[in-house]
Amino acid sequence: MESKKLTRKEQAILTKQKLFENAICLFKEKGYNSTTVSEICFKSGVSKGTFYVHYESKEDIIRESYYFNLGAYIENKFKNYINQTPNISVVDKIIKFLTLEFDFTSETGHELTCLAYITNLSSCITGKSQHFQRRVFSEELKNLLDEAYKKNLIKNNLSVEEVFLYLETSIRGMMATWCFSNGDFDIKTVGEKYILNILKGLIKI
Repeated sequence: MESKKLTRKEQAILTKQKLFENAICLFKEKGYNSTTVSEICFKSGVSKGTFYVHYESKEDIIRESYYFNLGAYIENKFKNYINQTPNISVVDKIIKFLTLEFDFTSETGHELTCLAYITNLSSCITGKSQHFQRRVFSEELKNLLDEAYKKNLIKNNLSVEEVFLYLETSIRGMMATWCFSNGDFDIKTVGEKYILNILKGLIKI
């Protein structure tokens, strides 16, 4: 049977995905500064011109990885968790969802996490940041908090948006502290303990 020929758009999507995946692989293997655009292109089997069709720089890949990789990681891991434990409470779902961000950070590593902060914060200076729009997986957290709100589990008459802001700020703060400490503590273990203490002040656990 003859295989279907890819359209230009489909081919472009696959090429960009290949560049992205190979770049992240090289960053983890060699380090960000030691990886060149030429090496990314060679590993991907494309020209430099093709690279610059999809990305302006290596920074663009780091910026995209923070949203794309993190979102895919949480979506897949959380979906598996729900499938394996269908009768789990909404509070446990919230805890799992939040701790997955620390798991991802641990797997990504210190250098790439620091770079993600640098590149994405630099977008805020120019007013081009689309942080909240690009964190589409956060909608799942809002849905979980909305469920907790309807079950009267949220304390101190806080709204869903207020609790969401507390949690978002706490997660980002822990990640930033881990970056500043040069990854000097286990963010998975410490992060889970930290988020549990935060949640005790916000939700009936």
